[in-house]
Amino acid sequence: MSVTYHEGGGFYSPAAGPLGQSDSHVSLGQVFNPGGDSPSVLMSKIAGNPAFLNTVESDLSLAYHHAKEDRLTLVRDGCGATPLFYARHEGGVAFAFDLPSLFRIIGGAPPLDEGAFYDFAATHYRHVFRVPARTFHQGVYQVPAGRSVSIKGDKLDEKLWLDLSFDPLAASMAPMDASKRYVSLLEASVHKRLAALSGKNLGFTVSSGMDSASVAALAARDLGRPLETWFVAYKDQSGSPYDETAGVDALIKATGWKLNRVDLTAPDLLGETKKLMELVRAPIITVTWLAHHVLAKKAREFGHEFLFSGLGGDESLAGEFEHFFAYFADLKAQGHAALLDKETAAWIRLHDHPVFKKTPEVRDDWLNRNIDFASRTIKVDQKRYAAVRKWFNPEWVASREAASPPVPMPHPYPFFLSNRLFQEMNFETSPPTLWSEALTSRAAGLKGVFPMASRECLAFALSSPGTNKYENGVTKMLLRRAMKGILPDESRLNPVKTGFNAPLDLWLRNKKLNSDCRDLFRSQKFRSLGWLKPGSVDAILDEHLSGSQNHMMLLWPLISTALFLDLR
Repeated sequence: MSVTYHEGGGFYSPAAGPLGQSDSHVSLGQVFNPGGDSPSVLMSKIAGNPAFLNTVESDLSLAYHHAKEDRLTLVRDGCGATPLFYARHEGGVAFAFDLPSLFRIIGGAPPLDEGAFYDFAATHYRHVFRVPARTFHQGVYQVPAGRSVSIKGDKLDEKLWLDLSFDPLAASMAPMDASKRYVSLLEASVHKRLAALSGKNLGFTVSSGMDSASVAALAARDLGRPLETWFVAYKDQSGSPYDETAGVDALIKATGWKLNRVDLTAPDLLGETKKLMELVRAPIITVTWLAHHVLAKKAREFGHEFLFSGLGGDESLAGEFEHFFAYFADLKAQGHAALLDKETAAWIRLHDHPVFKKTPEVRDDWLNRNIDFASRTIKVDQKRYAAVRKWFNPEWVASREAASPPVPMPHPYPFFLSNRLFQEMNFETSPPTLWSEALTSRAAGLKGVFPMASRECLAFALSSPGTNKYENGVTKMLLRRAMKGILPDESRLNPVKTGFNAPLDLWLRNKKLNSDCRDLFRSQKFRSLGWLKPGSVDAILDEHLSGSQNHMMLLWPLISTALFLDLR
């Protein structure tokens, strides 16, 4: 037998003697709608043909050893909800479903992967997994979402099993018909997960936006009872852009659900982040996931085992502000000049911001920089990618750029918007979001459930054109239209995009925390990296403290990196 099993994973070494006669498997994750197959039969079908997962609703990741072939197959679920890591070690391959378990198997954490930290600190958190299989540790890899890795001896073969092929029928549907179809798929996804988790203690996250509220509303209708819901509030930031209290209170008043409000006010940011890193053995990619961990701990203490959320909605339904640009590109390419002008005016009216201005000039600048209408491709947004580069040692930047592959920009769909969403799912927002959610939830003893990330929901939404997703400057119309009568209008018609954000910029203007960060950056381990120009840290903190600049997106990865170094 050439697989030795450990808690949370195992170790595969090519057999030196006669091969065994039976297969064995390790799995982790809740299988949704497995049909009549026993777990062992289901595992065998998936390991022999990972594309079989396209026929079942699952967040199953598995490691399967074919004894007769002496081959190890690692398969990760389609949306990335259940991580699966592996590393070559002492003539074999260790694998595990979390990093602490993997490090126990190989005898400790390997050195840092400087390329991952470069993208984290010096470009943008979206680019951390532009190489989808890498992690923050040298020689430690993750199976990317929707992919399988086959290992036999020294040979390793990675393949995509997830089928999100373009559906011409979905693309041709009228707006209301498409909305009804999408919500029916989402309703089925919610039902399958509720049925599979029958008898479990379930919680639901909510916000003032559409995604989590829609999942919860469909679940409440399916269950026929009020829900136990959870929400992170920042009571010291009442009225700020981060404050979703009014929207959440309106949702709860209309539904009668029970709300568990987790107030996160002026936390011990550095101390709590370091504690979480000790549990997950990785940097915390955004401060939002520290807030999620606090919520998850409270929900687990309450007794919940699973927490439903709306993750996946922004990427499939075009919920982020920058998705407007790709929609505008489609309208321009299709010759819809009047509709382009109308939607641009609505975009400005509903979403203008004192810092992130919305104007026709801003729109055209983005299109000129990032859209190649002749080849129908989208380029890497260099303005965002290089926005913080001036603070870093140019020699280090040059060396890392020379060693770093280009950010992938695949375009399998006939719409710019769909291609942009597909890119985010595969290389940008989804991988770090699901990485963070999975690690922080697991550290709290909880598992996330994501009905919007089902294969059928994603495939239909990606095939649907932007004209079905937008109307008069309002996003996510594919969902909003058909949720009438299911979701309260206060939530359904709310055009404001807040998101699950923590007020890090405000916290970092606290003089005590600002000073503590200076001390953190003066540590020998951090200074010895030589990544930043001399004096950069003090200048960044000074500008942020004064309010002249908001360096939140630059400071957090530096804080996270410095804290992570202290653990090693």
